[in-house]
Amino acid sequence: MTRLTRRNTLGLLGGTALTACSPAISKSQLGDDPFEGGIGGTGIVGLMTGTGSVLVNGLRVEVTSATRIFSANARTNDTLLIPGRTLTMLARARLGRFEAKRIDIDDPLTGVLLRHGSGFSVNSTTLHGADSVNALVGERITVSGIWQADGSVQTSLMQRTSSQEDSVSGVLEGSAAEGWSIGQTPIAPPRGQSLIAGQFVVAKGQFTHGTLQVNSLRFGRFREGGGTLRQLSVEGYLEPVSNAPGFRLAGLGHSFDQRLQLASFADNRAVYFGPYTGRFVARRAVLVPEAQGQRASLLRPADGKSSAASLSGDRARTVTTR
Repeated sequence: MTRLTRRNTLGLLGGTALTACSPAISKSQLGDDPFEGGIGGTGIVGLMTGTGSVLVNGLRVEVTSATRIFSANARTNDTLLIPGRTLTMLARARLGRFEAKRIDIDDPLTGVLLRHGSGFSVNSTTLHGADSVNALVGERITVSGIWQADGSVQTSLMQRTSSQEDSVSGVLEGSAAEGWSIGQTPIAPPRGQSLIAGQFVVAKGQFTHGTLQVNSLRFGRFREGGGTLRQLSVEGYLEPVSNAPGFRLAGLGHSFDQRLQLASFADNRAVYFGPYTGRFVARRAVLVPEAQGQRASLLRPADGKSSAASLSGDRARTVTTR
């Protein structure tokens, strides 16, 4: 089935601003293959948008008997693969189709849902798009969604959980001197643990007195085969950083090739495609709407197709280089 400063807030202005300054790229210019010439070993990071295999980032990825599925680094089955779920997937091309080799469910947050001003939070991280969850306040939940540039999460799915361990999965910020955080969640690593800012980390422990007291850390998104990745497909927002090319994917830790020109995408949610060489050489970006239903419709491949028409249609833009 299926740092200019530490964090900078970017306004979510939608696709219209980019449309005005970046003309549509025709299908003939971009080609039919969103990966520009075959995918090899492909990393896919995004939100599941539909069933009928797994639909993610506009791709139809088949789950086979050989697919290994993990949640919280424990083996699980495909019953957890539901729309809205945050997925990290290692896939391959086989006979014109995409097949999943390994799927990791990397929910950004697990903890107690609390009221936060006029909204909600988990582990001190603000949630957006969580307007109708009053019944869950005070309960332990997992939160799927996309990290934003200010360290909050745009939610896509919230579910009750029996887990008594709190967690946060995202990019590590700070230093030993000033303190560490992931998103808006302060964390206290185990004594003697060596950390490097900019790493993608899954931190687990107990959230108490405003800080996640960490008892275990796991680094990196792709637990297997990371060295063989040739292509990436990633959904996210951009956040500004001081080093070239001036942006990275918020909360995800995938650094872009320094030659890319990304400023025109800064205010948009998008799915990026391109080669991976140790850095992400994104060659196209597909603008996606915030509304979950609209996004799922836009990114749904037609029956019998492996990728959605939008990946080479009017919403696709080339990412230029210097």
